[in-house]
Parts: sequence; structure tokens; C-alpha cells
Amino acid sequence: MSSNDSEETKGEKKEEEKRLEKFMGRKERRKSSLNKPLQGDYIGAKTNNKILSIIGKHEEKEVLFADIVVKINRKCKQQERILLLTEKALYNIDPVSCKSKRRIGLLDISCVKMSGLQDNFFVICVPTEYDYLYVSSKKIEICLQLRRQYQYVHSGQVLPIEFKNTLEYKVERGVFRDVKFTNEDDGVSTQIYEKKKS
Repeated sequence: MSSNDSEETKGEKKEEEKRLEKFMGRKERRKSSLNKPLQGDYIGAKTNNKILSIIGKHEEKEVLFADIVVKINRKCKQQERILLLTEKALYNIDPVSCKSKRRIGLLDISCVKMSGLQDNFFVICVPTEYDYLYVSSKKIEICLQLRRQYQYVHSGQVLPIEFKNTLEYKVERGVFRDVKFTNEDDGVSTQIYEKKKS
């Protein structure tokens, strides 16, 4: 690596830190997460032939983020999934079979929702279909990477990030849930309520 490359890398890291600091002014953080380096690919997706085959079918080549996360399904049960971000889409992949369960084009995402408290939940909102409720300790890195790529494919439009301690998300057509977060003495309490809309 040349000295110029080294200085460029340092500059990119500083810019990333500035974005992170500005972004996190809206959300409380655990002390253990303050100095976590941002890696992008945590599971070796860039060299996984099965994953590369999945994204290759859509003429995608870049793995911007990949990690095991928890998805809360329609029955409010937890499922481990690979959350994969490419230059064009977000993938929900079964980590056991390595099969894609869903592909969401970045142009179809309307916003990301999360609370302002010390929890790991976040919602990916897809108005034309249904939303995803995820849990990940790397939620901030996911949002930063997603926001940056969204801005690129949307010709400069910024992905909205909503901070509320009650998050509404769509489970399926006409069925919505609220996720309510409250501070308790022993941490953050999370409760999920189902509601229906016509």
C-alpha cells in the first residue's frame, strides 16, 4: 500500500466516524459498541460461491454488508438470517440452506425505523410489500451502509431514518404491529402489539 493510499484510507475512516457520530446523536449507545470497527462483510460472503451465485443472477457483484441477524417473523418468532446488502438490493438469506428468501430492491425501501434507546431492533420499510423487523448489534453500520448506497442509486436522495420509541411496521396486507420500547432499571423493555387496518 502506498503512502497516498494510506492517507486516503485514513480520510475515509475519519469521514465514516463523522457520519456515525452525527447519526448516533439521535440514539443512545452501549459503551461496548462505541469503538467497534466497521468491517462490512462479517461472514466471508465475498468469497462464498453460493452467495455470489445468488447476487450474480441479478447482475450484482458488490457485497457492501453481510452478517447473521435475527428476523422477527409473522408469528413473532425469531429466525436467524443473513442480511446481505449489495449495490442494488437487500437480501434475506437462510444461513443453513444459503437460499435467498427475499430480495428487496433499494428503490423499493421507503425508510428505516429504530428507537432512540439502547436496543438492537430496526425496521426496513417496504410500502409496496411488507416490512421486516430485524435485531442486530450492528444496526448502525447496516443503516449507514444502506443509507450511503440508497443515496447513490436514488441520485442523491437521502434515505429517511425515523427515531421513535414506538415503531409501527406492516406484517402483511392490512396487518400491522407496534413495537414499544421503554427504559427499565435492568435495560430496555420491548413489547410487540398487533393491530389491523382496513
